[in-house]
Amino acid sequence: MNSYPTSISITDLEQVLLQSLAALKSQHGEQGHIELKHDFYWDIPDDQLYAVYQEPQQLTIGQLSENCQIIRESQERVLTGFDLLKAAHLLRYISHTHIIL
Repeated sequence: MNSYPTSISITDLEQVLLQSLAALKSQHGEQGHIELKHDFYWDIPDDQLYAVYQEPQQLTIGQLSENCQIIRESQERVLTGFDLLKAAHLLRYISHTHIIL
């Protein structure tokens, strides 16, 4: 029987993000930058992402540098869920390529 929670506290999520970003800033400086050694990645369309009992029929390609541009542009407009998705792709890359001490 699965006893994992079926919801996430926004405060818990906020804390892990803030702590992770603080650790990255301590490693790379307050205005530091993280090099993107890879640019393209495989992406699964939203309608197939959580249908785990069916093999994805169509993979798409995402681009980290494009995600960076979208995030940069989001500073000048109202944020959307799309911006959060692009930030999530960047955070996923960072989680795979950088050790947070």
